Formats: sequence, structure tokens, C-alpha cells
Amino acid sequence: MTDHRNITTTDAGTPAPSDEFSQSVGAGGPLLLQDHYLIQKMAQFNRERVPERVVHAKGGGAYGVFTATADMSDFTKAGLFGKGASTELLIRFSTVAGELGSADTARDPRGFAIKFYTESGNYDLVGNNTPVFFVRDPQKFQDFIHSQKRRADTHTRDNNMQWDFWTLSTESAHQVTILMSDRGTPYS
Repeated sequence: MTDHRNITTTDAGTPAPSDEFSQSVGAGGPLLLQDHYLIQKMAQFNRERVPERVVHAKGGGAYGVFTATADMSDFTKAGLFGKGASTELLIRFSTVAGELGSADTARDPRGFAIKFYTESGNYDLVGNNTPVFFVRDPQKFQDFIHSQKRRADTHTRDNNMQWDFWTLSTESAHQVTILMSDRGTPYS
């Protein structure tokens, strides 16, 4: 008799192919849109917390104009990076796991998002202030974020949940050492 209590299922109740690895073309290849479980997890994650953002909830932004001061044509054909081109933009800086009202000094990676308003449409650029990230496969991203957030039943953070994720996902070790170093908190 099979123990069905430890099987991860889709929203429809069928067994999930994997809750750790996305379907891809080869070991390092592109991900496949036929991976319905990954698409389902991402869609549910994007809609689960209203009105607060799930990640990067705490932040501040500014509106301005970007003016390219050097020729970047060796690297891109995007017009906004042509020498002398000016493009309106909105930039946002944020913590990653912090929720609204959290401290600016929390041990947390920092992120940024830039929205350039070009003649061809919006161009978005996003990033974090770290050289690596906690997960390699997007299948694990939602589970990672849930492990860093407050529990739904107690509304408190759970250190065991956080460390369980990190230790069971060994690819996160490099980023955890960076987070726990002086780089994990603001200098000033």
C-alpha cells in the first residue's frame, strides 16, 4: 500500500511530477512551457497576497531621466543606450523578503527595478545586489520565499522552516554565507 500523505499534488489532486525540478531541455537547457506544475505554482504565487507584494514589498522609488553618456552599440542595439539618448524612467530600490513596515536594516538582500519608458514601449531591468541566488531552478522559488515569510497559521517567522529549506537545497549555501556576512546588512 502506498503512503499518499507524502506525495505533492497539483491543484487538481494529481501527483506532481516534481516539486524541486522544472522540466527542461537537457541539464542546463531552457525550461519547457509544457511544465504545467511550474506554471501553476508561479500563477498561484503571483496571486496569493493582496494587497501586499509577495517579494520586494518594502521599498522606495524615484522618477527621473536616464541619459546615455557613452556609445553602447558594441553591447546592444537598444535605442535608449545610444549616446546622447534620454529616456524617462522609474526606479525602485527594495529589500527582498521584508514586508511592509519591516526595518530597512534587516539582514536581507537588496533589489532594484528600473522601468524605462521608451518610444518602443517599456523596458524593464531588475536585479539583486548579490553575485549568486538561493535557488537555481524556478520550481523552488515559491517554496524558498514561503520559507522566509511569516507562517499563515501563527503569523510569525519560523527559523526551522527557513533553515530546513536552506540545508535541503544545497545550492543555497553560497548565498546563505553571503547573507550571514557583513554584506547581508547595510553599511550605513
